Amino acid sequence: MNRKMVAQLRGVVKFLLVAGALLVDFGVAENPCSGGPPVDTKPAECCATPMLVDGTIMMDCYQQYIEQTKKQLQMDGIPRGCCIAECAMNATMMYADGMLKRDDLSKMFMDAVKDKPEWMAVVRDATNACFELAEKKKDEIEAGAKLEPAFEGEKICHPVSGTVLRCMGMMMFAQCPPAVFKESENCNKLREYGSMCPMI
Repeated sequence: MNRKMVAQLRGVVKFLLVAGALLVDFGVAENPCSGGPPVDTKPAECCATPMLVDGTIMMDCYQQYIEQTKKQLQMDGIPRGCCIAECAMNATMMYADGMLKRDDLSKMFMDAVKDKPEWMAVVRDATNACFELAEKKKDEIEAGAKLEPAFEGEKICHPVSGTVLRCMGMMMFAQCPPAVFKESENCNKLREYGSMCPMI
């Protein structure tokens, strides 16, 4: 994989961290994520999280749906499904009829870190937590799946894939192993922010 593709893949991961609505329900009136990350440091500079889905697949899906997803991020109301994530889950045969194949997906995620023992517990725990989150948000996810197109050419994708993949990215960054995480004031601030908010 050449440097350009690696850089593009980092962009895909970064984008998936922000694509969609917040994954945490806040009990305060003011949204603590509205101002964006508190520092200019990029997540990959603090923690090189492993790719859980084949990079070529992610890049193909990103290129297909990036423009649509940018528009969707500007919209209010019920969170719309991330077609980048659904495309990737379709390509890996992990998605069908509004459901992710949990056991197969868990195996795929664990296989992605089989040579990275420091990540295995993080990925296992994050997978369980993210499927629990999807179950908790089931009503909102189903409502998102029933939305009508809001602009010409918009494809409506089921939100479950995006919910799980965004959650995985956020949790892996928040739980980055000490041996991988680059300790600095900026990175610590970013990790604190990233535990609550999707990151640009």
